[in-house]
Amino acid sequence: MNIPFKIRPKHLLAPPVRLDPAFDDPEGVVELIKKGSPYKTLSAVHRNKGETSGGWFRNFWALGGKVVFDGAEPFFHNDRFIEAAKKSFEAEVIRPVAMMTNLNLPAEGLPAHQDLPFFRGAQNREVPSWMLEPMGYSGLFHNWAVPVASAITWFYDGEGGEFEYWPDGLGAPSKTERPPYSNCCVLADNEYMWHRVGSVGPEAERHRYDDFGHDATLTLTPDNRWRVEDEGKIVADLAYGEVRLSVLWKGYCFKDEAEAAAYDDHSNDLSKDLIIDVFCDDLAARGIRTARPGDFWNDEAWKETITSVYKAPSAE
Repeated sequence: MNIPFKIRPKHLLAPPVRLDPAFDDPEGVVELIKKGSPYKTLSAVHRNKGETSGGWFRNFWALGGKVVFDGAEPFFHNDRFIEAAKKSFEAEVIRPVAMMTNLNLPAEGLPAHQDLPFFRGAQNREVPSWMLEPMGYSGLFHNWAVPVASAITWFYDGEGGEFEYWPDGLGAPSKTERPPYSNCCVLADNEYMWHRVGSVGPEAERHRYDDFGHDATLTLTPDNRWRVEDEGKIVADLAYGEVRLSVLWKGYCFKDEAEAAAYDDHSNDLSKDLIIDVFCDDLAARGIRTARPGDFWNDEAWKETITSVYKAPSAE
């Protein structure tokens, strides 16, 4: 198999970099977050029908290297992030690729996980988002992985909502960032570094918002409160400061221009058939019988097999 550029060893993490401040204009960032109202659930944004997202809402500011939300341009092209990514990943070429806001209502903390990976020819426009997670955890597609820097910036002074991460692996001590957050950031290798969001809000509030539907929306009202509507009914009303706000930026990291050019020529991209072949070959080697999916995006039997076999060790 022809690999056009050297792939970083799976065990070698780019070291995290802490930035404080993260943005030159934090007030402008917060105003743009407010402008993004109303927000869709995480499951709706990623088109995962039939799933719920608890109290997690999201909006994209940039996708595929292009700004898709008016006003996000100066924040997407953030020199602080680009210079930190060069340092952490020892890369000369940094290409901002995506940016999104995350709004978390009171909820229980998440387990340790890794972010959805980026692969040559297989991102969430070419494959369903639910498939990216097992592709990453399987370790079968590392030779197509694109190194990605992730910069998470927080704006939240409430209870809980810490960011815990394991820069030296799950077997080593973790590090934690805690509120009050105000324009501070950790840039890290989140596609390979284990990390988690801690419980948000008072303990008594953490299960009030577990059952929002796929199409629920989060809206900032004129009196600066957050309102959740689900199936035409108001199902939650929260003070502005009860919602944890964060902004996630991602950028491709190439060692040099030659590596960037190798990515651009698409000579080693994944395809649907190749992804299916890789999974099926590995499943057969494990003694697991499965049929090739009739519908790459929506075959439920295929999805159940892939997501149950290839999952985070912490979920087992």
